[in-house]
Amino acid sequence: MSGISGLVGNALTGLQAAQQALQVTGNNIANVNTPGYSQETAVQTTQPPSLLGGLYLGNGTQIEAVTRSYNSYLQSQVWSTTATASGANTLSTQLQPIVNLLAGTSAGMSTAINQFFASGVAQVAANPADMPSRQSMLSQAQSLAQTFQSSAQQLQDAANGVNQQIGQSITSINSLTQQIAQLNVKINTLSDGSGATPNALLDQRDQLITQLSSQVGVTVLQQGNNQVSVFTGNGQVLVAGNQSYDLKAVSNPYDPSQTEVAYASTGAIISQGLQGGTIGGLLQFRSQVLQPAQNALGRIADGLAQQINQQQAQGLDLNGQFGAPLFQAGPVQVLANAANAGSAVISGSVIDANQLTAADYKLAYDGTNWTATNLSTGQAATLTATTSGSVTTLAFDGVQVKVSGAQAGNNFEVLPTRYGALNFQSVLNNPSGIAAASPYASSAGQLQSGSIVNTNLGNLTLSAGQYSATSGAGSVLVGGVAVPTALQVTLTSGGTSGSVGFQVTQPGSTTVLASGSLTLGSSGTTLAIPYASTPPGGYWTVNLSGSTAVSGDAFTLSAAGPGNGGNAQAMFALQTAKTLEGGTASFEGAYSQLVSQVATQGNQAQSALSAASAVAQQATASQQAVSGVNLDQEATNLIKYQQAYQAAAKAIQVGNSLFQSLIQAL
Repeated sequence: MSGISGLVGNALTGLQAAQQALQVTGNNIANVNTPGYSQETAVQTTQPPSLLGGLYLGNGTQIEAVTRSYNSYLQSQVWSTTATASGANTLSTQLQPIVNLLAGTSAGMSTAINQFFASGVAQVAANPADMPSRQSMLSQAQSLAQTFQSSAQQLQDAANGVNQQIGQSITSINSLTQQIAQLNVKINTLSDGSGATPNALLDQRDQLITQLSSQVGVTVLQQGNNQVSVFTGNGQVLVAGNQSYDLKAVSNPYDPSQTEVAYASTGAIISQGLQGGTIGGLLQFRSQVLQPAQNALGRIADGLAQQINQQQAQGLDLNGQFGAPLFQAGPVQVLANAANAGSAVISGSVIDANQLTAADYKLAYDGTNWTATNLSTGQAATLTATTSGSVTTLAFDGVQVKVSGAQAGNNFEVLPTRYGALNFQSVLNNPSGIAAASPYASSAGQLQSGSIVNTNLGNLTLSAGQYSATSGAGSVLVGGVAVPTALQVTLTSGGTSGSVGFQVTQPGSTTVLASGSLTLGSSGTTLAIPYASTPPGGYWTVNLSGSTAVSGDAFTLSAAGPGNGGNAQAMFALQTAKTLEGGTASFEGAYSQLVSQVATQGNQAQSALSAASAVAQQATASQQAVSGVNLDQEATNLIKYQQAYQAAAKAIQVGNSLFQSLIQAL
């Protein structure tokens, strides 16, 4: 166009362009606080000119496109850091109650262990025949059991809470992935060949992916026609174009009480490797904090029960009987894989709490050989296998597993200590049943008419004795009898140097049960009297020593009476004895290690959360610097486009005036 019509036409395009730019600016201002909104920009270009009379005359302007301010790298950083910060927040949130539970100073596990020994066992050791002291010990034992159970139950409640939260997170993930797939379809439909894009839908999809990344770490791959595919951090597809892949909560193939993440369509478990977001934080908390804490607490319970019960079995109660168990810890759990063929019968027990680790194990059978893998380290455990009839007994790291009917390819998960504390009980109710007395009292002299008559002339002594798992090299084994049968040691020769002989009989009997010799002035000779095989096995050992011997001198080993507290003293010594972790930790020491470990994890989680939150905020700030609405800039644009609109309107007014003048002239 040319002349007055060209002037009006060009001004009209400018008017329309300014109006559209003002609309874009107004939309930016309206969405300044809309989450995920990207600032839009009106891209204005000139229209192609026309050749008239040898001149190229312009045809005005146009809004060629409305683009959004977007940087794919910065957006991906937002998704990545959001997942990391969400996972760190979940881990820290879950950890703090565990730290407070285990590290609590009032009425905590450490206090309960100390009170059991100091206010319970120590009183009985000091007053073996005192019934109130014995009752106090049982009360402290019950209190200790309740503390174990309470602490373990709170840990188990946390495990149940993890299962519930995983299910809730899966529901959120499915909703988000479905919406993302639906938006892929809409965006694909609305994206035409001219390059115009539905910016609002793109922003909405990015915001949904941000919400998804707060649930689980994701990787986003751009596809053709503005579509995206979304994968978990370990490469499992969640969205592919217009298709979303739902997840579901399923039971662990070994442990039905543990929830895993799986594909809804196939049931394939994808928990392993999921990182970031709420689910990643929950899985990390369960595997790295909660289950190790349960196992460590259970190991202490197993060790305390085994050591106290063994000591009980070595002593005599007020009725002259070997002590019955005082505690009962939870059982070893052996869980079959749901895919196992056949119907193997398998059970486990703790045989040496000192060798227990705080790890779980995987048992695998190839049809010929068994292997046990420590799931914490990934290393194979040293395993011994013995077969008797149809039953194979497997022993490794303080655990014994008996299995029959296993088939090639069978796998099992062994949880040696997971439920040790949860099912810990005090099972002795009768105060008379506390085995405070040592099995023997060593006395100089002979037993005559129920009394010890001492006519010894030498200076030999017979020690009070102690329990030993083995008879020991060089010891004299007393055969044919078992603890606590009364025995008499009589010297068969005398002297002040060299060796002298002795023999062991029962008081009033001439039957020689054992004989040996003693080198005078040496460290002495050890006599070993066997216990019954069960319980507790082992030997009671005493030492005969001295420098002057007189033939006929005698010593008597008789069952200790109610006033003897030797075994209670040995039981009290277990408080500080290093009977766990291969002889490197006591009960309280092992608990202190657990507290220290969890407290350290809590501090690390808080530090990681602070760092991750700062990085996420920085990533968001960088992304908003590009995509966020700048109100100062929009205010400037308002003025600019307003002036452009007014100028275009003025040009139209001038053209109209010129046209009116032309009409009047004609």
